[in-house]
Amino acid sequence: YNDKHLSYSFEKAKEMVEDGRRLGFPILAGSSLPVTWRLPDLELPIDCELEDALMVGVGGSDAMDYHALEAMQCMIERREGGESGVKAVQLIEGDAVWEAGRNGQWSMELLEAALSRSDTPCGLTDEDGRTQNLIGTGELYKLVKDPAAYLVEHNDGFRSTLLMINGAIRDYCFAGKITGETNPVSNQFFLTPTPNVTYSACLVAKIEEMFVTGKAPFPAERTLIVCGTLESCLQSRYQNHQRLETPHLQVKYRAPTESHHARA
Repeated sequence: YNDKHLSYSFEKAKEMVEDGRRLGFPILAGSSLPVTWRLPDLELPIDCELEDALMVGVGGSDAMDYHALEAMQCMIERREGGESGVKAVQLIEGDAVWEAGRNGQWSMELLEAALSRSDTPCGLTDEDGRTQNLIGTGELYKLVKDPAAYLVEHNDGFRSTLLMINGAIRDYCFAGKITGETNPVSNQFFLTPTPNVTYSACLVAKIEEMFVTGKAPFPAERTLIVCGTLESCLQSRYQNHQRLETPHLQVKYRAPTESHHARA
């Protein structure tokens, strides 16, 4: 088992996965977010017609953006046809993030749905406990000083977005649009508080399962594609936020039938 990324480098991560196959041992890696509790208990159907997806994350880079990207990946890999690989990425920051939302590069509707699942909205809620519409009141744009958007284009034409918006909420929340559904589906990836952080036990249970059965409960390709996506996004950041083609991220796989997240 390898905690979080397989490597900072996609090529090294790919080599690790290939070596595991060549030597005949299972590889499990990644974040605890895909296996923690979900509020509500959302599991997307396998081969669902997912039109769009957005994840809200918090914390610094590089570490917490990895967690958020993998949480999103464990949801979007269940779309029709499975994961097809990543065609291009772009990381934008500052006012360009909000401008991209207004221009339709990512969905304001999905952001609203994701934020609605948070138990920790900041601002006025912190001050006096009132509920608030962070987007409608404009409070979101005041609270978030340094927003970042990770824009991901997949080979099958699907698009997914991670928004890192420190200052708005303290949760990790997902929203997606399924064909035929009037409203987006959404959930919070529940991180139990310190000192127990029992979501880690959910991950350890999956590590133990691999040791006992000799099979990883979910594919290492999930972690592999997130490694490469994050690496390319960070390269976009340091190349003046350019859109970067990613022909090397031809990682194709199918999600397991069971999502393996905690329910008890």
